[in-house]
Amino acid sequence: MPVKSLPAADAARGEGVIRYRLDFSRGRALRWPDYPRLESWRRILRRLGMIGRAPARYGGLAFGNVSQRVPGGFVISATQTGGRERLAPEDYCLVTAAEIEANRIVACGVHPPSSEALTHAAVYRAAPQVTAVFHGHSPEIWRCGEALGLGLTPPTAGYGTPALARAVMAQVRRRPQAGVIVMAGHEDGILAYGISLSRAGTLLTTVLARALTLEIGGER
Repeated sequence: MPVKSLPAADAARGEGVIRYRLDFSRGRALRWPDYPRLESWRRILRRLGMIGRAPARYGGLAFGNVSQRVPGGFVISATQTGGRERLAPEDYCLVTAAEIEANRIVACGVHPPSSEALTHAAVYRAAPQVTAVFHGHSPEIWRCGEALGLGLTPPTAGYGTPALARAVMAQVRRRPQAGVIVMAGHEDGILAYGISLSRAGTLLTTVLARALTLEIGGER
């Protein structure tokens, strides 16, 4: 099918948060061997509250997304799917190209990609060995990021922007195997990545436990 070009403003009207320019080709559902493993980690993060949707949080918008490097690019959960308990393969799309400075994403699938696709692309570009990226929202980790020694992006770098993508790349290059980054300009936003799905997921849950330990210790 031909590629349909969607300016950022038009894409944003569809779901409220996309900021990049999207060239999207609507096609068939994706098929890749690791779908069950990626989806299982997404469900774990949803049960932990890092992915979801709640009327009292973030204006009622869904939050959180996951991705995995595959031949030809990376698969990522589709836009505004965080509130859904289960995603089928058609609820993921394939990002085939990302131009960070041009603020442009090229993707194909049944539904358009997450608003954080540009940020995921930045991680994969900065570290070719990384194969998984998880973006979630955790107030506990976000508040304790500095105390935990995590990478921090500037408060001026808003979500889904080239500025955030550049800041993320700088942090990933410091820790190219795996890491957790606090997105200071994106309320409660955190990013975990690793050389495998299990490395990224295990690291993120471990950091959550450390953050909770710090907060509980401070309640005395």
